[in-house]
Amino acid sequence: MPLSGVSVDGSRREERSVITTKKTWLWIAVTFALLAGILYWLSSGRPEPYPPFLSDSPSQTGIKAFYTLLDEQGEESARWDSKPSRLPEASGRQTLLMIEPFSTVSGAEMHQYEEWMEEGNTIWLMKNNPVGYFDTQVDYGVLPVGETTVEDENGRTYTVEVQQEHRLQTKGSDDVLLSDRQGVLAFQRSYGDGALIVGMNPDWFTNGMITDREHYEVITSILASEAEYSRIWFDEYIHGQDGFFAGLDVYPKWLIVFTLQLALFMLFFLWMQGKRFGPSFMPREAVVRFGDERLQALAAWYRKGEFYRESLAVQESYIRKLLQERFGVSSQASWEEIRHTLSYRLNDQDYRDWEKWTKTVEPLENLTGVDKKAFLDWSHTFDQMRKEVQGS
Repeated sequence: MPLSGVSVDGSRREERSVITTKKTWLWIAVTFALLAGILYWLSSGRPEPYPPFLSDSPSQTGIKAFYTLLDEQGEESARWDSKPSRLPEASGRQTLLMIEPFSTVSGAEMHQYEEWMEEGNTIWLMKNNPVGYFDTQVDYGVLPVGETTVEDENGRTYTVEVQQEHRLQTKGSDDVLLSDRQGVLAFQRSYGDGALIVGMNPDWFTNGMITDREHYEVITSILASEAEYSRIWFDEYIHGQDGFFAGLDVYPKWLIVFTLQLALFMLFFLWMQGKRFGPSFMPREAVVRFGDERLQALAAWYRKGEFYRESLAVQESYIRKLLQERFGVSSQASWEEIRHTLSYRLNDQDYRDWEKWTKTVEPLENLTGVDKKAFLDWSHTFDQMRKEVQGS
């Protein structure tokens, strides 16, 4: 086999490596473009969905109107989206509005809310069925009355919408803030230096119902009883508006998508640069380097020592091995037997080429010495045979 094939194969491997790298980057770019297009299509032209009872929701089930009204009236209102253990401490009395929590608060968090009330603050819980919150119980079996008249602690009456089929149970020390003919709709309970207010009609706060009947008047009358408060907090932690993801709402969606794509791009870039994110592998150059140098050294030794016949024997053995792998010809067969076998396997044109080549190298079997010119001629013939049998 000609020794120049080593450098040719190496250059071909380098070209294939460059082409593979370019194709990889092309596919990465196409993937990012498709991802951006899909995200844009999914987010464009569709109204943004809002869960109910959020203070920033303009939908009919949100409470943004009430939040905005307090802000316009100069009240110190703000949203709270962190855990109850981080509730702020202040010199003045603060009120936390918990409007229809989405899930039951854990026992540890409930205890943290209670400690915050004992420090002199107020929690106002509005939930259709508040059982499971702050030891609250209800009486069932009440028929929904729809529009009805309720009375506050001062004897004033209001027309409101009530749909619950239960009423609140109170303890001896509780103050009834709102009631109708069938029972208690809201009460206040002392917790240390603070207080807990429990009500059952969170829909009164929503954008679609706050101006209906006298819902707003009832809400403001209860707030007036807490006139000493310094700030009103709207608890969004109970609506799942927690921590890091809640802070992302202030950024435009295109910026969030761009940031995520940039992070993925950097990850792919580091991976393509060979940064380790897993087990290390030995580069191929470190494995084949010595083998290539050894092959070149052997070739130089054959040339300088004029071991032309031995070199041709190595090439002939390699060709016989290739013929055995491709056509099933025995490596010990004579060239005449090889021609006979190939006559059944090849078309006329290919067979004529092989017939010419095999007859050219056949005299080698009877030679013990070869000069340089004959060596080069026979090496060229063996190289043609190799390319043909390898299909290159």
